[in-house]
Amino acid sequence: MAGERDPYAVLNIHKGATEQEVKQAYVDLVKRYDPETHTEQFMVIQEAYKKLKDVKRRAKEDILIFNYIKGELLFNEEEKNVSTIESLNHEIRVLETRLRDNSSDQETRKNLILAYMQRSWHSVKKKRWAEAIEDWQRVLNFDPTHNRAKNNLIYSYIILGYSYACHGLISEAVDLWEKSLRMNPDNLAIIQNLAIGAEKIGNAVLAQKYWAECLRRWKTMLDQDQGNEYIKNMIIEVHKHLGGMALQQPEIKQTKENAIGEYREILKINPNDFDAQYQIASTLMEEQKWDEAVQELRKLEQYHPRNVEVLNLLGWALLNSGQVDNAFTVWKKSLAFDPENPTTKDNLVRAHLSLGKKLRESGLYTPALVHFKALLKYLPNSAEVHFEIGSTYSMKGDIHSAMREFNTTLQLDPKNKLARKAISVIKLRR
Repeated sequence: MAGERDPYAVLNIHKGATEQEVKQAYVDLVKRYDPETHTEQFMVIQEAYKKLKDVKRRAKEDILIFNYIKGELLFNEEEKNVSTIESLNHEIRVLETRLRDNSSDQETRKNLILAYMQRSWHSVKKKRWAEAIEDWQRVLNFDPTHNRAKNNLIYSYIILGYSYACHGLISEAVDLWEKSLRMNPDNLAIIQNLAIGAEKIGNAVLAQKYWAECLRRWKTMLDQDQGNEYIKNMIIEVHKHLGGMALQQPEIKQTKENAIGEYREILKINPNDFDAQYQIASTLMEEQKWDEAVQELRKLEQYHPRNVEVLNLLGWALLNSGQVDNAFTVWKKSLAFDPENPTTKDNLVRAHLSLGKKLRESGLYTPALVHFKALLKYLPNSAEVHFEIGSTYSMKGDIHSAMREFNTTLQLDPKNKLARKAISVIKLRR
């Protein structure tokens, strides 16, 4: 089925469909694709329905899907009364000449406006949109209050923009939508389309401008209707999207601060949003703001005490902030919750190995040995670990223990040149 990633395309409906329309579309498709004979199609349909019937999931989908805006072209019966295009064009030329000769002739002006509307009606039927648009613009030049011409011009920009966007002509769509927005600045659906479109053509400044306007208007709507879960989740999803976009542009200064700002906006709406809190902590870690990261991760730990992902990150934050014992306590707690978790084991190994080397470099051989020997619990048959222990004993002056560890290294890895060389050096010294 085409458009599997767009749930609206899967269900053959437009974004903005009501709950009843979504359900009816799902029921109709299930009748066509029963699960027994069309299993794959049925699963795609079912997943699309799940996305759109859940408020949170629908908001997440809706953020980056162009709005399809309903409307219609307006003509009265007199404007639809066109004999032939040839006679109409001749009449328009006569009226234009007459008005140029006498610009105050209101009757001629009125008849010319009618003729332009009639010709635009003919152009629309022939799908000559550019010609229709030119005539509506002529009408509005004469009469800026002409509601039908204004409506038709705005709507033509909107539907042509949508058509262009669906065919990948995003720059052209953005140009038309901006024209429609200048005529109707309160069209929130168009503002969102412009935010999406500007982002797609790589105009980050323009996209930010329109996203900010979307957020401002949605927040005003939420203030007036605080129980509106859809609007609330639209705001949250935009902030998540903008935060993620900021993190993807490391070449731009202060993007990480901008990302953190976006995620903090989410917490103003939903203080317990796990993703936002975790992203803040992760970004602080990338910025090496260890103490701040510890504070954020401790908050997460309070609400998610058994979350191994949180505990693993907290361990590194504590270690880098100098709280070594607390770091290992957290990792051991994580291992108690999930004894086979490879990430936790890897963290413990990397931390013990790193600390052991740093302590040895500082001449603190006994504490270094504590960390290297702790590795044997996780890597009992590691030639590398035994070599590090042997090297530390050697530097400490405990030759007997060093020889024992180097020999163990060779038993585990007979081709280990470093261990052989270390043994030769010890023997020469004797």
